[in-house]
Amino acid sequence: MKGFVLLLVLAGALMAFTAASASADPGSNNPQVQYRTFSCDNGNTYDAGFVGVAPGNFFLVDSTSMFVLKVFTEILPDGTIKTFNYGIPGFDPSSLVTCSYTDPEGIFNIFQGFLTPRS
Repeated sequence: MKGFVLLLVLAGALMAFTAASASADPGSNNPQVQYRTFSCDNGNTYDAGFVGVAPGNFFLVDSTSMFVLKVFTEILPDGTIKTFNYGIPGFDPSSLVTCSYTDPEGIFNIFQGFLTPRS
């Protein structure tokens, strides 16, 4: 019985440690984060980052907000245009923010989405 109780205590401690790690800011000490600065049609410029393959949702640096993508367009240096439509329903197009940046490879990125609190 002591062994079972010890196992439960260790499992609980491990779960608490895992939950604490998962709730950390994705940019904190994560070598996989890619940072971008983008300008938007709402007059704001944001410092943001993402983890994983672009295009992905951006977390805003020094904020609890996320920029959630609805449409993402890449214009490659050779003029090729690629558009990714995420099809998130329920948003009035007039409420969307359009932003852009040029990435280190010279690809011009234009995207529409909305700001929402990061959970």
